[in-house]
This record gives sequence, structure tokens and C-alpha cells, in this order.
Amino acid sequence: MAGKRTPQSRIVLAALFTAIGVSLGRLMAGIPNVELVTLSVFIGGVFCGMRAGAAIGALVMLVHSLLNPLGPAPPPLLPAQMTGFALAGIAGGFLGRGSRLSGARGALAAGAAGFAVTLVYDVLTTLATAFIALGAAGFARGVWGVAAAGLVFAAIHVGVNTALFAVAVPPVVAAGRAAGAGGTA
Repeated sequence: MAGKRTPQSRIVLAALFTAIGVSLGRLMAGIPNVELVTLSVFIGGVFCGMRAGAAIGALVMLVHSLLNPLGPAPPPLLPAQMTGFALAGIAGGFLGRGSRLSGARGALAAGAAGFAVTLVYDVLTTLATAFIALGAAGFARGVWGVAAAGLVFAAIHVGVNTALFAVAVPPVVAAGRAAGAGGTA
């Protein structure tokens, strides 16, 4: 169905998912490691395709960071965040093809995708944070300590997103397709 949309409607749909992602980021900002942004970017990829999903993810994180009241994330953290969310959009576009996200198998696939994209994001951002905190000289010596310090937070983030994806993706995709929003073909 995505191939039957006009270029203008594809742009509008991608902009809508970008706005949803930024809004959800602000909404949940006060709750550590519980967020709906990854889910919204993934679903954006389902309905807009892999390329647009990547753009949605990168833009959501760029705008989210620039609007952060604490200031934007410094390099290399911001590029790591943008890459992690771009990968979530790509994963949504890939898994959105066909009917991979319906029924019990769809819930398992969505949960596995939530686990994978969140884990990759947490690894990328942990590495970037370690580089910022330790510098190039101390990175190799201290990266495992930084990872260990964030392990509980990462486990919460991965666990919550795994459950959210498994529960939310199949019905949202089914409702969107029933409403004629399609999905990637």
C-alpha cells in the first residue's frame, strides 16, 4: 500500500510520525528508561518504509535533543542516539512488509524487535557516554565500568520496550491497516 501513496501523502505521514515521536519523548521525559519514542519510530517505519523510518528516527532524536531543557546531547552521544533510532525505523520498515506483525507470531516478532533495537540503542549510547566520560585515553580501560554502572537502567529499558512492542505493535498495525493506512509492501 505504501507504493500507492502520493509523494505528498508519504511526506505528511512521515512528518506525523516524527511529531508523535517528539511529543511522546517530551511526555515521558520524567520517567527514567521508560519511553514510547522507540515504539513510535518503529511503527512509523512499518507504515512509511525503511528509508522514511530511518529519517523519522534520526529526526525525532535530533529534535528531541535540541529541545531538551538540559541542553542537547554532546557528540558523540547525539549521533549514537540518532543512529539507534534510525535503526528502529529501519527495523519497523523491514518487519512491516507483509503480515509479519499480526497474531501471536506478530507479537513475538514485535517483542523480539523491541528487544533488539533497544539493546542496540543502549549499547551505542553506552559506548558514546563512556567516550565522553573517559576520553579517548581512558575509554578502553573504563568502558566496562561505565557499562556495568548502567546495566540496571539498560535492563529496565530493554525489558519495558520488549513488553511494549509485543503488546502494542500488532493491534496498532492492524488498526492502521484496517483504516487504510497500509504499511510497507
